[in-house]
Amino acid sequence: MTCKKIKKIPYGVANYELLVQQNSYYVDKTTFLPVVEEAGNYLFFIRPRRFGKSLFLSVMEAYYDTLYKDRFEEFFKGTWIYNHPTEERSKYLVLSLNFSVVEPDPGKMETSFHNHIQDAAVAFIQRYSRCLSDYPKKDYFEKKIENSRSATDILSTLLLLCKEAQQKLYVLIDEYDNFANTILSTVGEDAYWDLTHGPGFFRSFFNVLKKGTSGTGAPINRSFITGVSPITMDDVTSGYNIGKNITMEMNLNRMLGFTKDDVIEMIEY
Repeated sequence: MTCKKIKKIPYGVANYELLVQQNSYYVDKTTFLPVVEEAGNYLFFIRPRRFGKSLFLSVMEAYYDTLYKDRFEEFFKGTWIYNHPTEERSKYLVLSLNFSVVEPDPGKMETSFHNHIQDAAVAFIQRYSRCLSDYPKKDYFEKKIENSRSATDILSTLLLLCKEAQQKLYVLIDEYDNFANTILSTVGEDAYWDLTHGPGFFRSFFNVLKKGTSGTGAPINRSFITGVSPITMDDVTSGYNIGKNITMEMNLNRMLGFTKDDVIEMIEY
């Protein structure tokens, strides 16, 4: 008689692919994927730290990324969504950003932000090379991104490339307010105001993000942005005023974190 291998208890794992490969215990949150789809196209969702925001974004990436289309069974067999897939499954090129890596030191912040966006854009083009290969100017756009000194210009170039190549994007941003909150709490309101208002690079970035959602053939079809506070979101609203805050919607109340039934089921397992 063979015993079924007991699933591991994951700690600090925000990578859904790794969680599946290591046979780790996962509290199934895939029931909320169609609920999020119905909630709107451009969404904000706020929760405290350690609630599973990063892991949920990883689940979304595994589900919506067109490159994972052939791994659907590997990733989701045994979850609710496996038997209830939506039409949006494996439909997008996914641009995943994590602002927690941005240096909060005011003297280094803009350069750090630029480097993160540049690295993400170059990796994106390499990752989706086959999807973009039919567009003859791909190499030109890639070189332009590599030589750019502005995160805003990098995003503009990347979005133009996707538009010209007729590719649809799902933008995922984790901890969008991480370095902004640090600036507010350690440096002060003036530095925070410069960052989130006027011609600041952060606000400009959201302006370009918004522009990528408008017009015929707009490349950004969906976005999902997480953080721990709505303050920064409110301050960049005019830069990204299409974002819908779904934090307080009752049908998404259990999307992150554990319920009493979740905990009982885990303990019994």
